[in-house]
Amino acid sequence: MKTPILTVFTILFCMVSSPTISNLDGNRNDPKHFDELNRSGLEFYVYTSKVNTKYSEIPSAVFKNKLIMVSSKKIGGLGNGIDKYTNEPYFELFCLDVDAYGSVKNPLFFSRIINTKDNEGQVAFSPDEQTMYFTRSKRENSQNYQLYKAFLEKDSYGNWINEQELTISDLNYSIENPHVSFDGTELYFSSNMPGSFGGFDLYVAQINPDGTLNDPVNLGPKINTRFDDKFPHLSKDGKKLFFSSKGHESIGGFDIFVSSISEDIKTPRNLGKNVNSEFDEIAFMFTTEDKGFFASNKEQGKGSFDMYRFKANVIYQQLQGVVVNEDNKPIPNSTVVLFDVDGNEIERQVTDIDAFYSFKVKAYERYSIKVLKNGFEKFESRFSSYKTDAIIYKETLKLSSKISAVSND
Repeated sequence: MKTPILTVFTILFCMVSSPTISNLDGNRNDPKHFDELNRSGLEFYVYTSKVNTKYSEIPSAVFKNKLIMVSSKKIGGLGNGIDKYTNEPYFELFCLDVDAYGSVKNPLFFSRIINTKDNEGQVAFSPDEQTMYFTRSKRENSQNYQLYKAFLEKDSYGNWINEQELTISDLNYSIENPHVSFDGTELYFSSNMPGSFGGFDLYVAQINPDGTLNDPVNLGPKINTRFDDKFPHLSKDGKKLFFSSKGHESIGGFDIFVSSISEDIKTPRNLGKNVNSEFDEIAFMFTTEDKGFFASNKEQGKGSFDMYRFKANVIYQQLQGVVVNEDNKPIPNSTVVLFDVDGNEIERQVTDIDAFYSFKVKAYERYSIKVLKNGFEKFESRFSSYKTDAIIYKETLKLSSKISAVSND
């Protein structure tokens, strides 16, 4: 049986590169000057997507510069019927163009190879975009997703081959929301498998060089709660984990939180009221360093879940002070070095005659400061920029003189 002509063009369309996701524009919903709930270190500007309909639209991943979306809309859809749990048609995968302003348009079926008459869930891609992880649930048990992967046939225009169900799947529990780390070594997902702290927990499994998965590891009680925790997504630098949770004192339903990957500072922080509401916010994802999408079922939306795009600006603050001795007298020509939480040097300065230093720091980060000066003990201090309403932090760095050995000769 020949492939329908429409299918060929749809798959080709999803493979052709679109303009790079760039600056957002449009009418800004200006954030409040002070949002006490927002402890993310980011200031968000949120825009409604023009592709929203009476059906659900949920962002999932980026493939070949196109946004892959999970939606219940039917554009010549496969099969029919209504999911009794969502009261909507069963989900399919779509790809959308992203223009130079970050807006999406032209939703078309992503792949008639992957889209089936069953319920398609979230997807993820390896860094080289040759491997796809995807979830699917049968119509008769549409809330129980299983995890699959497929491979892009070499030199093909969207021909996914060697589809296989992964061994961590089990009909007794659901595996959802896959996300591959940007170095391709880890697969994050949510599941209600045995051993979870609540309903759904977040897990990570190492991806071996041969493509096999190690046993999944629960992300632990600092991240997971006795409620549902879903939709993991890493920042581009791999240092922060964004996810949706009904716990962690959310405003209502699912809120989006951010947590550091570092073991000692995993406490999740809310993204604030410009993103979260009394309704459900899910599927938060970055598409560039500072732009991305999420979905929400806010009551003013068009459908069950609508898609929103955002611009996230880093909130910068100032760390300032002077270097002094035990008598609080300034010590000029001191070398002051600022390090991030992982010990990487960010910046160094040499103080002038007034011994003053000044660093630009990101809000809600941890740093360390070292001071080097001949004749004085090496000084090291830790600093946290964890004040929501702070603009300038003042830190006096006091050095101790080295005690010279006294000769008895």
